[in-house]
Amino acid sequence: MQAKSTGKAARNDAKLAGAVKFIMQNLDEPLSLDMISDNSQISRFHFHRLFNDYTGMSVGRFVLLARLKRASMQLVFNRQRSITDIALDAGFEYPESFTRAIRREYRQTPSQFRRKPDWETWWDINHIDAGPRYRPKEYTNMQVDIVEFPETLVAALEHHGPESQTYKSSMKFIEWRQENGISPGKGETYGIHYTDPKNTFPEDFRMDICVSVENEIGDNPQGVINKVIPACRCAVARHEGSRDRVLPAEYLVYQWLPESGEEMGDFPVFFHYLNVGPHVKEHEMITDVYLPLK
Repeated sequence: MQAKSTGKAARNDAKLAGAVKFIMQNLDEPLSLDMISDNSQISRFHFHRLFNDYTGMSVGRFVLLARLKRASMQLVFNRQRSITDIALDAGFEYPESFTRAIRREYRQTPSQFRRKPDWETWWDINHIDAGPRYRPKEYTNMQVDIVEFPETLVAALEHHGPESQTYKSSMKFIEWRQENGISPGKGETYGIHYTDPKNTFPEDFRMDICVSVENEIGDNPQGVINKVIPACRCAVARHEGSRDRVLPAEYLVYQWLPESGEEMGDFPVFFHYLNVGPHVKEHEMITDVYLPLK
């Protein structure tokens, strides 16, 4: 009987993960509870309770926060767009309603958030543990390739501190890219993760935000420096969707590596962000995860 219950829970989780994905793919549409529950193939009567258990909030609040999260990214990283246009894209008929919603959730007006975002408050609101969850048995079919990664010169900005402040570092790195004419389509963007935020004190979290470059860079006020991703043999797996939680990284380190007979190399896990920029929607993001091997 217990096995049946566990199997049903897993099936419901898979359907709810699909519901989260459906929401993220249709934020521009007038989403309703009936539409979302029908897509998930869970009755409306049960869906609301199960979704609340799965995400910790109602469907309506989840949709609102997802839209505000996307809008907040536009406010900061797409500054040429007007606040009114961003509000309309977020589904608000009037800019005043958008302002009230942003102020209520982030404790800043859209203009204040655009000028100097409070990333700690933003992170507490938006870092939702929802969507696909890592379960070893469900990831046995994840495709893993062994590749030879070439030595790559990068311009890197070192981030040292809480993961909630990585967007602040990203803003500084984007400022450097803009000043040096390195657009989102120029160079390959990487994240080198020296520590796992789940197993590290916030103040000890470390990562580098990088872009490949052809030549050495000069001194700059942002503190961007040259580093090298060494030539190395790597296991690589692809992740599609939000970069809030990249499950293939967990799979490679905690399941694939122990079962493969391989040994972890001397360089940390790094991510290749294949598409970046304010135009990329969260559900369309593509990330390759590299695990260096000996």
